[in-house]
Amino acid sequence: MNHDDLTRLATLAAMKRDADLQGLSAIAARMATIQAEIDRVRAEARLRAGSAELDPSRMSGSDVMWERWIAGVLVRLQRQMADLAVAREAYLQRARQSFGRAEALRTLEERQDRDKKR
Repeated sequence: MNHDDLTRLATLAAMKRDADLQGLSAIAARMATIQAEIDRVRAEARLRAGSAELDPSRMSGSDVMWERWIAGVLVRLQRQMADLAVAREAYLQRARQSFGRAEALRTLEERQDRDKKR
């Protein structure tokens, strides 16, 4: 393989590595957003549970429906987190492979440059 071909291949491998890492970052950002929402919902539920105030929603029993709704929201958010965790693992595997390829090609390119200078 000549030097130009190796350089082009190394460039493509680096681009693939960067794209995989960008996808991984996007998943991590989405997971952070969902985790923040989970934390917010749990904080609201704790605040509500910690209040001893007898308000109209408690007197009418609608607080039970709200608690069920909160539980449903948490289940949905946790399911999204689980789905993203699976996707993150797939991206991690791809990122590892593309990182390895890019590094191997970069090393080959450097070695070829060194040999060419001799």
